[in-house]
Amino acid sequence: MRTETAALRTLERGRPTRLAADGLVAPPSASLWRPQPNADTLGGRCEILWSERERLGLRRKRMAGTARAIQRVMRIDGVVLPAIIHNANYYFVNLPVYADGLVDAWELLDRRLFEAKLATGWVTTFVPDGAQIHVHGLGAWTVDNGEWALTPRELGKLVQKCVGELNPEMANLYDFHGKTTRKVGNVNVSIMGRSSPCAVRPKDASALPNLARGRSLSVFSREGDDCYLADLRVFDDGTAEVGRLPESRTVQRDELESELSGGRLFTKPVLGQRVRIHGLGAFTVRAEGWSAEAGDLILESRDLFAELAGEPTSLQKCRARYEAFLERPTVANRDALRQAHEAVPEHNRVYLGDMDVRDIPIRMIIYGREEVENWSHRIVAREQGEPKLPTITVPDLEDSDDDT
Repeated sequence: MRTETAALRTLERGRPTRLAADGLVAPPSASLWRPQPNADTLGGRCEILWSERERLGLRRKRMAGTARAIQRVMRIDGVVLPAIIHNANYYFVNLPVYADGLVDAWELLDRRLFEAKLATGWVTTFVPDGAQIHVHGLGAWTVDNGEWALTPRELGKLVQKCVGELNPEMANLYDFHGKTTRKVGNVNVSIMGRSSPCAVRPKDASALPNLARGRSLSVFSREGDDCYLADLRVFDDGTAEVGRLPESRTVQRDELESELSGGRLFTKPVLGQRVRIHGLGAFTVRAEGWSAEAGDLILESRDLFAELAGEPTSLQKCRARYEAFLERPTVANRDALRQAHEAVPEHNRVYLGDMDVRDIPIRMIIYGREEVENWSHRIVAREQGEPKLPTITVPDLEDSDDDT
């Protein structure tokens, strides 16, 4: 089975597994992201500031001399495999598998912990007929006549085969010793958290090629008479790759938008259509739960290109307009906020706020305070008969003739 290249995991913070000689906690092979604690020189000695180490449950330690804080980042090669995570619903995922033996199934797992997730059904290879398959950012569809290529046991063997190909000597493999969290006070803290996989593509055919780095999202692709749930990866060199196909293909940025608007790449399979997931199986669409619009995927691909170029995305622009309105709630700022909000892909607007309020405050400003009635917290409180419903406050428009 062909796997998609998805190398390079960079951890957001080093999460410890054992105490190293330098007083830091490190995995059995050196840390991927090796955080030295903040330090300050006091009276010829270096005292580690306690706040960050205390948060991780580490001991106080003093270092002699004038040592200063540093960090080290190591990139870890990997691949992604198609799989399903069963967490109440069935979620299609690109399952990252790394050369150090870790697998990211919504948390980083070593071999034994991953095999336990397979045994419990958390990670699986099929969606039962009549259940929905959920694809992040794309939609959800009820499965019928599913045909699946792998058993969970076979997926486990494939994962280990990938690790062996990435790391032939099987050296420096992580071992979590049976747990992924540690106790800090009364709180369980993740040891490693999740990875941040970065899609890569060689720019040349040399032994050590330069790499284009990218981001990915899912889309449907028409390949001859077949429909595939494909992996669309956009790169910082302005190209895009349509993968998770029998043969992946590369397109330029303008060609990508043409394929999305022209229908070769699309977001809404019709009822009764057969959908193939290369390397995992196939199913017939019985019903649609929801689906993104092709125009929203065009906007999202532009956001990914912008992010890779270090430019502000539509979400960042909208948040900035929201802050500008809060600072000065004028009609002009409200109209600018409306324009920025509508430029965000609809399925991504929930990320404009925190997990509690999402984009409800912005919608209240743009469309009126009655939008609070669509707030999930308020809906639940009303259904439970709460005497006082939760609310969200937004500023009134300034009573001014000068909106500049």
